[in-house]
Amino acid sequence: MLTGIIAAVVIAVILIAAFLWICLKNPDKNRLQTIENCTGFVRAYGRNLYDGQGRILKLVGVNLGNWFVQEFWMAVSEIGSFDTGIYTQTRGRAAMKANPSLSENDITNLEKLYIDSYITEDDFKNIAALGLNCVRVNFTYLTLTDGDKLKKDAFEKLDWVIEQCAENGLYAILDLHGARGSQNMDIHSGNDADFDLFPNAENRAHTIWLWKEIAKRYRSNTTVAAYDLLNEPRRAPYKFSGKAQFDFYDELYRAVRDEDKNHLIMMECFTFPTHGVSPKKYGWLNVAYSYHIYNLAPVTQKMCLYFYRALTNLKGYNVPIIVGEWNAWNKFGDWQKSMDFFDRSGWSYISWTYKTNKYLYKKRKDRTAYCWGVFELDMPPVDLSLATYDEIASVWGAVSTADASKSLVYDVYMSRFGGKDGDK
Repeated sequence: MLTGIIAAVVIAVILIAAFLWICLKNPDKNRLQTIENCTGFVRAYGRNLYDGQGRILKLVGVNLGNWFVQEFWMAVSEIGSFDTGIYTQTRGRAAMKANPSLSENDITNLEKLYIDSYITEDDFKNIAALGLNCVRVNFTYLTLTDGDKLKKDAFEKLDWVIEQCAENGLYAILDLHGARGSQNMDIHSGNDADFDLFPNAENRAHTIWLWKEIAKRYRSNTTVAAYDLLNEPRRAPYKFSGKAQFDFYDELYRAVRDEDKNHLIMMECFTFPTHGVSPKKYGWLNVAYSYHIYNLAPVTQKMCLYFYRALTNLKGYNVPIIVGEWNAWNKFGDWQKSMDFFDRSGWSYISWTYKTNKYLYKKRKDRTAYCWGVFELDMPPVDLSLATYDEIASVWGAVSTADASKSLVYDVYMSRFGGKDGDK
């Protein structure tokens, strides 16, 4: 019996040692600093990213969340008792249309007011001054279409974003945060009432068509670092991604490549690295995989990060990793440790998010009640189902960063990068 116990202990020690080796191993620590055959575009080579001149590149930046698509928990908008009473982009629009004091023209003008006020030229200067080099631009199909076809001014604001990035030495990642029908049935897709992208051939075709239009528009633009095809997709309601999602990614990949041979394409392994599929299966080239890391488990931030690296090493994707969203809550040290870890791993990282409204989430008592934005507004949301035009305009016109406070995240970035130029 003693022999059996000793054998079991030895096996356990070996397994633990093997797991720790996998966790600690950095599979590409001797990274090439330059590559040849440059294209002028950001590209993937092995596990690393390189800029248009072939120099190794790390994208470090912020998301522009709560801009093109507000999320109820950090929004400046609500819908009272309209429908379910939970604000989403689609319900917000429906609530305004049902509001007897608003005309169609009023709604159009109000939406433009919010978009023009929330992010301005000064914000891109702020991001560059923090020493960052990238923004992930979160939009939905409703940003570009009326639901079916492109708006007349579909690309006007995205063009402006990319111009501002270029002027301030920033890269832009174009992120389809919400496809028609919703790819995840979550509020941040703009629609939590439906899961009707993957099951619906018409919605899939619409998403393929939309990405072809985006690729045609920006195929020559080197400020655009990557196309992030779908934000946090699920294979079924509340079930993480896998083959069904990646089969559709393959359709999107080939549609984009029909129009654009050069841009990096991002696929999201939501929610863990194990929910991805080997790119070799599809023969993909110039792709990166993306994780969103929010440590909600009762473990330290360090343990969480090593867990992600261990699973990445086990999967052996051999593509660059871009942490497209992450947060370390209100612990200054965890922010620094996380960035140290990402740097050692060769991963790019883009925090969530640039600016929020903390009015709703600040009252929570858990750790997620802190530090979602680099800048934070603190204002009660306006009820779109009942408020007058002037009442909505008074709120939506007062959301500039000049009216927001700097958070701990601002201090983190200033301490880390000291307002220095980024890697671009």
